[in-house]
Amino acid sequence: MPLDTILTPFVLAVGFIAAILIGISKTGTPGVGLFSCLLMISAFRGHEMFASGAVVPLLIIGDVAAVWFYRKDCELQLLKRLWPPVAVGLLLGAFGLCVMVNSQFKLVVGVLAVSILLFEFIRHRMGWTQVSTSLPFRLGCGVLAGATTILGNAAGAVSAAYFSSQGLDKRHFMGTNAVFFFSVNVAKIPLMLAATQIKLHMGFDPEEASVMTGSTFLLTLIFAPGILLGGVIGRKIYRSIPEKIFVPFILSLNFATAVYILITACL
Repeated sequence: MPLDTILTPFVLAVGFIAAILIGISKTGTPGVGLFSCLLMISAFRGHEMFASGAVVPLLIIGDVAAVWFYRKDCELQLLKRLWPPVAVGLLLGAFGLCVMVNSQFKLVVGVLAVSILLFEFIRHRMGWTQVSTSLPFRLGCGVLAGATTILGNAAGAVSAAYFSSQGLDKRHFMGTNAVFFFSVNVAKIPLMLAATQIKLHMGFDPEEASVMTGSTFLLTLIFAPGILLGGVIGRKIYRSIPEKIFVPFILSLNFATAVYILITACL
């Protein structure tokens, strides 16, 4: 997709703000990540799926910084149990990309994100303490995380619900979250590139088919400085949030953003 037709000053400004927020989300407050992806999607109006794909390399840059900062705090055994259902979700999400158009995918992402966060709220209110260790809960969260991350980079809501249910403290939440998203975002690249080619062969209009192309990585170079700036800001925010309110804060921020996505998708 030629970038000169869509890179207006407005798009560049909003994209740079989104990149800063992605950097903040990776090193400080994960809940901001969903909103930053929404900003990018909003900027590329009419090219929403391309915008969703364009965010992925930016997320990976932020992931590298986050893994470096929190690499010693990852609960790897927890992730080993989560990765298989996530892989299933990634494949389901990739299939969705192959058949969906730009006007549909925001609604799907909003519904999925709000649903899992509502479930987490009800689980806490009803005292369902054992559900967090159940196989259906883990499988459901894994599949949803895989599907929502490839459809709209919206798995932050799902991962926040799952990791908080496992009793992770602030430090281990960040470390586990960092490694998890680095792995899934890298896995998304070949699937998104393949989805673009499949849609073209299926006869989709090039603008509807463009999920990830060579232009995606040019955008990465343009917006990468924002990621680095956001990463520095995020570290300062992380240190200022007290332990006891960290996870509730992340869940609340994700829920508010997920509801906003759902509302804007219905308008």
